[in-house]
Amino acid sequence: MVQKQQFLPKYNLQNVVSGQRYLLVLDDVWTREVHKWEQLKARLQHGGMGSAVLTTTRDGRVAEMMRTVEAYNLTALTDQYIKEIIETRAFSCFKKEEERPSVLVNMVDEIVERCAGSPLAATALGSVLCTKTTKEEWEAVLSRSIICTEENGILPILKLSYNDLPSHMKQCFAFCAIFPKDHKIDVDKLIQLWIAHGFIQENQTLLETIGKQIFNELASRSFFQDVKQVQDCVEEIEYNGLFYSRTTCKIHDLMHDVALSVMKKECALATEETSKIECVVATEEPSQSEWLPNTARHLFLSCKEPERKLNSSLENSSPAIQTLLCDGHTESSLQHLAKCSSLQAFQLCS
Repeated sequence: MVQKQQFLPKYNLQNVVSGQRYLLVLDDVWTREVHKWEQLKARLQHGGMGSAVLTTTRDGRVAEMMRTVEAYNLTALTDQYIKEIIETRAFSCFKKEEERPSVLVNMVDEIVERCAGSPLAATALGSVLCTKTTKEEWEAVLSRSIICTEENGILPILKLSYNDLPSHMKQCFAFCAIFPKDHKIDVDKLIQLWIAHGFIQENQTLLETIGKQIFNELASRSFFQDVKQVQDCVEEIEYNGLFYSRTTCKIHDLMHDVALSVMKKECALATEETSKIECVVATEEPSQSEWLPNTARHLFLSCKEPERKLNSSLENSSPAIQTLLCDGHTESSLQHLAKCSSLQAFQLCS
């Protein structure tokens, strides 16, 4: 079995697995780029007999692209497991099980029915109830429209957990709709963006410290996941072994849907992978009406020639852009940024 590596450069993967029996888990895969999977598979084939790759995805086309055996479709969790998740979250402040108020324990079964077998819904709803200590508060939660349906899935329950946040935390999380789904977010850069937009109020404490507190609270409520310290490198010096450490996180795609439902058309995303986009989509020759509506305030460019897409879109329009993030290299200048007088955050990400 190959030991877990904190950082594994792609050029070293083949050597590490060569002749070794391994189990590799690729969780929540969205990328449909076949060539990337073929490159990875070519390196993994040097492993020992009995090696296996387990992939999870919510995208049927990804499962079809990657599979070597028939895909297994997961079913909803049984009520027993959903109940355990809710009780663990909702009663986390009680050290002993016998300390839990019986009147609240008796209400758990009704809450289980609302979750429709979704562990994420159970986690989110349990987190909301954790701060409620009376029957009246629990009944107030249950009285809200949090019924799962085939049309809207568990979004009402997840939206309930969002509505339970303080107003400044709502701003911070909703802003994350700017990122593509499954995007690895740099936590320190995210906090700086929150500060740039004035989401964090000034007081006696450093804004960065408050930002970290807000992030940790949101992560504890399951708004962020996969929070980890990673080693990264500057591309030009990768082979010299010069790395730096940073904290990254992701947003569960259903929680991302919550952020999108709040921001609506305020976020615009230009990307080659249109299948990943839930809100506004850039085509090969984007027009202002297709991907950059006048309601757009926050832009994320993750595509080839981002400056060409943005320049052509801004030529005949003037949306009040407040945030511009570019995940890639630009070959030429961004010609019309002077029109964006409300621009508060501009970042080129490598």
